[in-house]
This record gives sequence, structure tokens and C-alpha cells, in this order.
Amino acid sequence: MEDKKIVQLLFARAENAISELSTRFGKQLYRIAYNILENQLDAEECTNDTYFALWNAIPPVSPDPLAPYVYRTGRNTALKRLHRDTAKKRDGRYDVSLEELNGCLPGGDVEQLIDARELGRTMDRFLDSKSKENRYIFIRRYWFGDSVGEIARELKMQENAVSVRLNRIRNSLKEYLVKEGYRYEA
Repeated sequence: MEDKKIVQLLFARAENAISELSTRFGKQLYRIAYNILENQLDAEECTNDTYFALWNAIPPVSPDPLAPYVYRTGRNTALKRLHRDTAKKRDGRYDVSLEELNGCLPGGDVEQLIDARELGRTMDRFLDSKSKENRYIFIRRYWFGDSVGEIARELKMQENAVSVRLNRIRNSLKEYLVKEGYRYEA
């Protein structure tokens, strides 16, 4: 079903709106939640929490396009649960991917920086300058939280090749951010 029709169903409070959301976005929402939470039951619950959040947000919000809104809501729901459940222990796969970014982003707290709008726009410009494949690798690793192995399998590449590309992209990002005026603490 088309995104606009799903939004119309949500506005109409139709019972099948959630099942249509699940059919269209459920697999990827679960994947995002699982990559962050690393627990099947938590990921399933988080996916359902995302449907509930979307039900409550639409209306009045009428997102266009719908997909980024759904995935961002799912990611934020999973991150809130991760912070709630593991506030003191930081050893999950998603935390590892954020730690990789720590070395190329200015300041100390990656999560605060990711929320900064200006940094986001700067990173968008940086990614626009990269090849489609490199953008895909970067987004899959640092937005969706996919492992290097998953990205390699999906692109039919060696894991080492993906790791090298990620390292080069991070180094390039750091250089770009310095050029854009971001400072690094020693």
C-alpha cells in the first residue's frame, strides 16, 4: 500500500492502519530495533511501541515522505529503551558503532552531537560528496546500526573491504569537519 494511503488510514483511525504499517515497514523497523537492542523480544516490543507512537502522532502530523518518519520514530524508540535498560553498561553493537564515530566527531558525547541540527546539515553535505555505495555503507552502519558483516554480505564484499571503507570515510569526515570549523578537544 502507498504511504499516502497509510497516512489516510491513520487519520481515519482505521483498524487496519497498524497492519498496513507492519506490512510496509515492520521488517526494517524490527531490524533497526534489533541492531540497537540486540534482543529479539525487546526488538519486537519496541517495534510494537513504534506503531503505537505513530498511531498517537498521526494525526496531527502528516509526514511526507512517510518512510523516514517511521524509521526515525522506530530508531528513537529503540534508543530510549536502550538508555533506559542499559544506562550504566555500554557494550552493545550499536554502542560500538557510535564509538567508531567518536574519533572523527568533535566534542565528547556523540549522542548530543548527532542531535545538533547544524552538524547534521554539515554531515549531509559531506555524505552528498561521497559515492552512492559509500553513503549506503555509512548510513547502514551508523544510522541503522548494521554490523560490518551484514553490510559486507548485502553488498557482496569482503568484511575487511567494508571496514577499510568505513575507516576512510570516518577519516574523511573528520578532515571535512575540521575544514568546516569544528574543533576537537585534545
